[in-house]
Amino acid sequence: MRKEKKVGIPTLYISICVVLLYFIWPYFVNAILAVLGVKGDAILYSSLSANFLLMFLIIGIYFQGVKADLINYKKNFKKLFFKGGKIFVIGIIIYMIVSVIIVELFPNASNESVDSLLHIYDKSPFLLLISTLFYFPIVEELVFKKTFKNFISNKWVFVIVTAFMNGIFEVVFSYSDITGIINVLPLIVFYGMLSYIYYETDNITVSISYRMIFNLIPCIGALLNVALILL
Repeated sequence: MRKEKKVGIPTLYISICVVLLYFIWPYFVNAILAVLGVKGDAILYSSLSANFLLMFLIIGIYFQGVKADLINYKKNFKKLFFKGGKIFVIGIIIYMIVSVIIVELFPNASNESVDSLLHIYDKSPFLLLISTLFYFPIVEELVFKKTFKNFISNKWVFVIVTAFMNGIFEVVFSYSDITGIINVLPLIVFYGMLSYIYYETDNITVSISYRMIFNLIPCIGALLNVALILL
């Protein structure tokens, strides 16, 4: 039986600071780059460097927990990987079904979050690769999963809240019309699946690894597309 965790004031403050840091960071970085007069491709590389600085800051904040989870994952890899894998397969099937339904009902709805990301990195597929394989899985799993698990003990409340938080984040910052917003539904299913993996394994590195696996698929497709264009 899972033990209830008591959350102290310092833990709550740390969680609030991590979430605020994640949301404020892009505006802070953009302001710094504007002051420095950074332009062109230098903005992309500077932003990427700043993003990875944020990643290391957040890892540093949760270092002891992440280190313990990573050690536990290595020791119990087979058990944790397959436990997460069962949830992952079911989640992906549901995700694909919801995605197909959305496409059938709203054929003109565009996935602006994916389109914008590919457009930003179309000149540098390597940056797309390291961002989608490392930055987003690590940072968003820590921010939207580990942070909230510190003070949400109920399984389904945790899964629903974190899934909607991550999904709403993409709506607010990526979509410009209602037809695009509808694409958040399969994303909520996807993020909910990752939250369920984390809750059931009680190991953040397991959900991070499965998000990396999922993100590897579009990365390979994008790289192949760039290769075909160059050829």
